[in-house]
Amino acid sequence: MPFLAGALSPTDLTQRHAQLVIRVLVRMFLLVLMVGYPGSISRLHAQGSPSGSIQFTNVTSASGIKFVHFKGNKGISINREEFGPGVCVADFDGDGWQDIYFVNGRDLYNRGISVRNALYRNNGDGTFTDVTEKAGVSGTGYGLGCVWGDYDNDGFPDLYVTQYGRNVLYHNNGNGTFTDVTDKAGVGGAESGAFHSGATFFDYDRDGRLDLYVGSYVDLGDKRYCNLGGVLSSCPPSEYRGSPDALYHNNDNGTFTNVTAKSKILQPEGKNLSVGAADYDNDGWPDLFVANDGLPAYLYHNEHNGTFKEIGVPSGMALTAQGRVMAAMCISLGDYDNDGWLDLYISDFQRSSDHLWHNDGKGFFDEVSDQAGITRPTHDVLSFGGGFFDYDNDGWLDLFIANGHVYPEVEQATPEIHYKQTNSLFHNEGNGKFVETTRLAGSGFQIPYVGRGVAFADFDNDGFMDMVVANNGDPPLLLHNSGSNGNHFLSFKLAGTKSNRDAMGARVRVVAVGISQIREIAGGGSYLSQSDLRANFGVGKASRAESVEVTWPSGQRQVFRNVEADKFYLIEEGKEQLQGQKFARSIGR
Repeated sequence: MPFLAGALSPTDLTQRHAQLVIRVLVRMFLLVLMVGYPGSISRLHAQGSPSGSIQFTNVTSASGIKFVHFKGNKGISINREEFGPGVCVADFDGDGWQDIYFVNGRDLYNRGISVRNALYRNNGDGTFTDVTEKAGVSGTGYGLGCVWGDYDNDGFPDLYVTQYGRNVLYHNNGNGTFTDVTDKAGVGGAESGAFHSGATFFDYDRDGRLDLYVGSYVDLGDKRYCNLGGVLSSCPPSEYRGSPDALYHNNDNGTFTNVTAKSKILQPEGKNLSVGAADYDNDGWPDLFVANDGLPAYLYHNEHNGTFKEIGVPSGMALTAQGRVMAAMCISLGDYDNDGWLDLYISDFQRSSDHLWHNDGKGFFDEVSDQAGITRPTHDVLSFGGGFFDYDNDGWLDLFIANGHVYPEVEQATPEIHYKQTNSLFHNEGNGKFVETTRLAGSGFQIPYVGRGVAFADFDNDGFMDMVVANNGDPPLLLHNSGSNGNHFLSFKLAGTKSNRDAMGARVRVVAVGISQIREIAGGGSYLSQSDLRANFGVGKASRAESVEVTWPSGQRQVFRNVEADKFYLIEEGKEQLQGQKFARSIGR
């Protein structure tokens, strides 16, 4: 089923919903017959959106995406070959449609196998075209993760790829091609042996230019295999030493300076997996969250003077509520209870469950995983990428998690644990609790994979968030969101002038029907991945927002009143008018 492309007007939506209301009612009736009414799932949400009405369909093949991840193992896979891949989303050509970049492994055993990364251009009609060769972004080594960021503020996002060994920075030339500027920029990292992981662009000193944080995992050394319950397999991170991270300051001349030690952010033996930059304490400065595998997580508080202070333990998020370290694959920050403070989600290993922390607004995170209802459902899966997004546009952030084990041999050692696993979807009930809706969410959730990176984006510009999941050793999953539940949306693309062009670090607040929501524009996050930088808000049954407020990294603040829903807007820093965006290749337009 191809995407239903196009930005719909309120009139279009009314007609569409009138046609679909009978289908929705029939679907609800069938669900009652099949599964009954479990109390929390059957309850209509406060905004009137039944959580089971949204369906996700796997449209990967129909979209023309033919990418298949190559893990590169020779016989039993080692740690590196189970690690990736990531996936990242951006509108690289500025046409209003979100494109996809897939990271791939490499043949490091001299077998003559040729593989590459892949950039897919969104055609705006539900299909994608592989433009990797023309664009010149095939990668230069064994790829792991990726992030986009317009580091030179020319209006076109640039691409950074983390690799095993030297990383690569591609400058976007603005004409559909890229140039490898890694050497000039000075952001390649170690030449060999470094196991780079999650990265993010963010403007930590608020000078209007994007800086770059690059995480690193472990030093693999010569040890390849370990004993897993009597079965030979890859080794856990505890068998290896950690490796140093890097923070690069943007010099505004196409080069970066390594300021890791100077900024007090050096982790000589960290085991970074994911990273997220966000202003958790609402002081206007981006802080840095770093997930470590088998070590306490880090929270670097921005001290407003070019340095950071690590406060993970005193802030309550470095360890679980039981005082244990985490495998910590994914980081996601979002205000799930709409109280104006960013909360935190971190995924964990199988039989350890995932973790949700509530931000108390006083500098402390309280783990509320049990109370929120995610502990039991995530206990028997191994979670990687994903995080917060509002899949039904009811104004409350839900959770999606990609699952998959790291030991292909695990079923030989423990038959009840599976290597390939189905993904998980949780609906936010608006009362601090989440309910798993995976089985109600359509055919896109039925087949198990080894899930890794996840990116959220509205690929068909219909106002409902879709997602792409990067799978280890398999094709990806492009999951189309059916929408069709009668809820409305607002979508904003921000363009900085005094602030960085991508507006990373900007805060958007939308007030509609008594609910106040926030989104912070941020790169990275999830697991080795990056999502759509547009701020998408579900507003339930509201046809307009009472107010839209933008606070820019420069300190400038803009407020817009009585904003019509079901439209895409461009907000430029300092301009008084909202600009509606149109997409020329939309179906039926």
